[in-house]
Amino acid sequence: MTASASLLRWLKLLLGWGLGGGLLWWLLRQVDTSQVSHSAALVPAWLWFICSSLWLLSFVCRGRRIQQEWHWRRPVSLSVAMRLVLLHNAAVLLLPFRAGEAGYPMLVKQVFGAPLSQSVRSLLWLRIQDAGVLGLLLVWLWPGLDWRWPLLCTTLAVALILLPASYWLRLLKRRNAWARVLRTLLHRRAPRSAWLLSLCNWLCKLSVVAMLLSTLLDIPVRAAFQGALGGEWAGLLPLQGPAGLGTYEAAVWLAAGLHDSQLASQLPAAALLVHVFCLAVSLGAALLAWLAFRWPETKLANGDNS
Repeated sequence: MTASASLLRWLKLLLGWGLGGGLLWWLLRQVDTSQVSHSAALVPAWLWFICSSLWLLSFVCRGRRIQQEWHWRRPVSLSVAMRLVLLHNAAVLLLPFRAGEAGYPMLVKQVFGAPLSQSVRSLLWLRIQDAGVLGLLLVWLWPGLDWRWPLLCTTLAVALILLPASYWLRLLKRRNAWARVLRTLLHRRAPRSAWLLSLCNWLCKLSVVAMLLSTLLDIPVRAAFQGALGGEWAGLLPLQGPAGLGTYEAAVWLAAGLHDSQLASQLPAAALLVHVFCLAVSLGAALLAWLAFRWPETKLANGDNS
């Protein structure tokens, strides 16, 4: 790595940390954090346990999804698939600008012996699925939107997912420019149930954040879900620090759309507390998976499906 490239990398890192830290300072500068701390102390232990379990269940869904994604190349146990997911997620959280996404091809090569081109297409397809599910949830939770629009979008999405494979094959074999783009993006190795697993994953995560926000601040459940969804969409921002600290809280605050000024002023501190809780569960589970499980021996060479 050249000196200029290294300097640019550090500059981006400092800009990400600066943006996140600046947003956190701006959001919390007049917040009475003691009130949120008092509310956190009143949250029952059983709710923390349920939220931890739901958060871990989201990783089970993602692990099962990885099993389905690569079953054509090599079957692995759910524990191995979850270890891959947890370590990949930890890399995304700890490295800025989602640079941890680069860990997915490395982990897939270790477990499944897949070449770079296949793993990159797989990652792209998984992210397209996630964006589709989050987009559909966004339509359902959009404030003031007529209920017929979410219903129409859901119907169209289900219709596209249930289209016969023969139709997709005829579509992808065309020589048009848009067909070439589709051939690059689509990666239908997994069955259609992968969409349900993606939906279950996001519902688990959003439910955890919404339940905790609603309990800590006594805000409407819909507003809490809107805030949780806004926090997830903040991950698409091109400039952010590791784990999205600052940008996540700002997105939750904006998306919740609270009209009560006192509740709105307390929301960033509550969002930060929930964010730290979710990070602790995710990174703790990744550490345990790294210590407890080992990759199976793989004899698959790149490009060899046998």
